[in-house]
Amino acid sequence: MTVPIAYDVTRLFFGPLSRTPRGIDRVDFALAARLFRQSAQPCVGVMPTLQGMRVFEKHAVRRGLFRLQKLWAERRGMEDDVLWHQLVQELRGEPTGREAMASPPRFSRWQRAKRMGSLVSATGFQFGSSAKHHVPDRAVYLNVGHVSLAMPLYLRWLDARPDVTPVFMLHDVIPLDTPQYVSPASARHHATMVASTARYAAGLLVTTAAAKDTVRKALGRFGRDDIMTLAQPLPVPRVFDTPAAKDSTLDGANYFVICGAIEPRKNHSLLFDVWRGLVQDMGEDAPHLVIIGSPGWRSHEILAPVRENKALGARVHVVSGLSSPSLKRLLTGAIGLLMPSHAEGFGLPLIEASRLGVPVMASNIPAHREVVDDSALLLDPCAPQAWDCAIRAWTRGERPQVAPRPVQHAVDAREAYFVAVETFLSQCAAHRYAERVASGAVTDTRRHGPNGEALVPAAPRVRPARIESL
Repeated sequence: MTVPIAYDVTRLFFGPLSRTPRGIDRVDFALAARLFRQSAQPCVGVMPTLQGMRVFEKHAVRRGLFRLQKLWAERRGMEDDVLWHQLVQELRGEPTGREAMASPPRFSRWQRAKRMGSLVSATGFQFGSSAKHHVPDRAVYLNVGHVSLAMPLYLRWLDARPDVTPVFMLHDVIPLDTPQYVSPASARHHATMVASTARYAAGLLVTTAAAKDTVRKALGRFGRDDIMTLAQPLPVPRVFDTPAAKDSTLDGANYFVICGAIEPRKNHSLLFDVWRGLVQDMGEDAPHLVIIGSPGWRSHEILAPVRENKALGARVHVVSGLSSPSLKRLLTGAIGLLMPSHAEGFGLPLIEASRLGVPVMASNIPAHREVVDDSALLLDPCAPQAWDCAIRAWTRGERPQVAPRPVQHAVDAREAYFVAVETFLSQCAAHRYAERVASGAVTDTRRHGPNGEALVPAAPRVRPARIESL
């Protein structure tokens, strides 16, 4: 059954405020690009505004996605990535003039306004129409970006549209299960998201079976642990389909990489303990540690040991805002990817590294056990001595050999993910419709056939648009 999709584009709308996308941004963009470009489902975009939740036509969303892709500059050439060249110089021991652990300069107000204006201009300066009245009949409202889930006011239109099937994505409930690893504001924010999901959701997308268990347990506190749920690993971005050639400028540079926001649950402190010993014992022969991630809660405190220890700071490098092609090149030349997290709902960097043939050393937690293969080394995130021994061994060359995944495997896996999601959305819509028929809520016989089968209304008419492929 083909159903109309009302896709929440709120997170994508604010995408220009970031130089490069975060993991959740990439997932949101990938699903939106698929639905608005390739899928058979008729789609509209929905987004909260000062006038409430508004609907935007398909061609406007497609133009916005294309412009956002350009603003993020994910496909820029290596020669244009200043951060990459500075990092290479640091790994080679050359002066760069870059302040230690510095993030890229923040956009000025003028730059932010210009980037947002560029996106709005691409969509055609539309004001949209009321979601309450103009979301297609019996559509699926799909919210992947989370933002609107934390603003219940903008979900109230769903109360007036019981024919709409809300389907949300929740990556995890880490802020609720382990609040010691997040800010109080983040915990409150996440609690609101879970409450919104419990109130409205007819379907739920998660990334792992481990995440499914914890999310459904949280929803059970609201009596909603019976929500239809699809646990499906996230697709790896296309840039990681094939290995990059090892960059000759990094010849002789020995380094490990850790990816993710700089926050307590990522357990950077364990690695800093290990690197103190490496620097003390090996001096200039100690491997480098490259931290790729944006500053998060308590990041200043987390990075204090690196700032205060000159020898440690010479071997540990923090880079925020690196493009995906540069990250791919960096991973390809690494001794291995490290991920000692205390808690994760998924772990996309692990799959990205494995796709490139890069060895993985990660914490032995449920989500990681589910997504890695037998070549990965899983260790207790509270056992620094075990990490120290393994990192030293890998530095000496005693590391597993991992073969890069074939391109076709990557393409097939990504297609399987999108097909599974599209099928699930149709199943959720059919289930919602069947419930309404059974309760007597549906009285208009024009909405179903003589045998009760679901009849889907035609997609809203939109002006055709010719744009470049996303």
